[in-house]
Amino acid sequence: MLGQQQILIIDDSEAILMVVKTMLARMGFEKITTMTSATKALAVVGLEPARFQIILTDLRMPDTDGLDVLRKLGEMGFKGAVAIISEMDRRIINLAADIARRHRLHMIGCICKPVQLDDLSALVEKASELRVTLEPPAALLTREQVQTAFNQIQVIPYYQPKVDLNKCQVVGVEALARIRFPGEINALRPCRFMPVIQEYGMLPQLSQRMLQQACKDLPTIRSILGNDIKISLNISPEELENTYLADSLEHIWRKSGTGNDSLVLEITEEHYIHNSAQLESLNRLRLRGFGLSLDDFGIGFTNINQLRDLPYTEVKIDRSLIINIHRDSFCQAILNGLVEIARQLGITLVAEGIEHMDELKYLMQTHPELVLQGYLISLPRSLDTLNTWHKGWQHQFGNRANIHRHQPPANED
Repeated sequence: MLGQQQILIIDDSEAILMVVKTMLARMGFEKITTMTSATKALAVVGLEPARFQIILTDLRMPDTDGLDVLRKLGEMGFKGAVAIISEMDRRIINLAADIARRHRLHMIGCICKPVQLDDLSALVEKASELRVTLEPPAALLTREQVQTAFNQIQVIPYYQPKVDLNKCQVVGVEALARIRFPGEINALRPCRFMPVIQEYGMLPQLSQRMLQQACKDLPTIRSILGNDIKISLNISPEELENTYLADSLEHIWRKSGTGNDSLVLEITEEHYIHNSAQLESLNRLRLRGFGLSLDDFGIGFTNINQLRDLPYTEVKIDRSLIINIHRDSFCQAILNGLVEIARQLGITLVAEGIEHMDELKYLMQTHPELVLQGYLISLPRSLDTLNTWHKGWQHQFGNRANIHRHQPPANED
């Protein structure tokens, strides 16, 4: 698989190009293009923007600098992963990364010179994660199969816990859509049906179904996890176009018998929120007391100013910023800034996608106030397995000293 991915490295130093190319070759990459001229490199990419899956670029180069590279990649609509290789001041690099995001590039990080193998490996891992999220999945359900699943109540929520290890308690669960056919042990993951739901405008139907089931499940969830538990539900930016969204959600949620503040609506950062209808819906949802969460922060196009201007109560840090954070100074700097902003604004920060113990230990040591979510804590799970998981979690995490013994679960149920 690695051998089929194409990587472009742009740096005016032949020595750097040779070192990075050698490291990538040892990882199994075969199609590696190196260029000392940024101008020529951009010309090559411009002929076929989809050719390369990863582009690594220096910032300071004689003919065309790295900022030009980032801007022109954005103009081309480059969809692959982009990373910076530089020895420049950290503030210059961070600003360059922010510029890349403004150009709607998928910025996965920065590695310093001299390049270290561990840092390069971490970038490759992030690029692989990104590729999985962007590539269309195989074996999609048909529109008819998805509609049948709705009609026969086979679209169900799986719940993934969100925990505060500083307090050793579960503070919420995120309701994630699954389809479970009769007689099947494992539910279908969203990659098998979400593209179909999005293509045929079925997102409002999905949100309504998920909210209705969450209302029914809430008493059971609270009996297991406590009465203060919050449920998170994903809402797409397209659904925010409906200025009556708050009315319809409140009408359904009222049946849960709890206040609106126990429901948190997660809105992905992947699509920019900008028009008046979307902004009106956001404000009305907050006026009604619902929580608002900015999901997947770090992979899309939101800048820090939006956190200050829009009424979010929570920000979820995408896994792309969590992978190997214990040794990634670029992501550490972003997290440090987010923690300070969240503290000033009273926003809850959630680190999602935690899969490795080193990531967990670093976050707990440096930012114990974070809420944590990920496969290391728990996979998304059906309601009937939540109680069993919670008993095991209490045994593992009833005392923070037990953290080093925790291992990720092997199966979803």
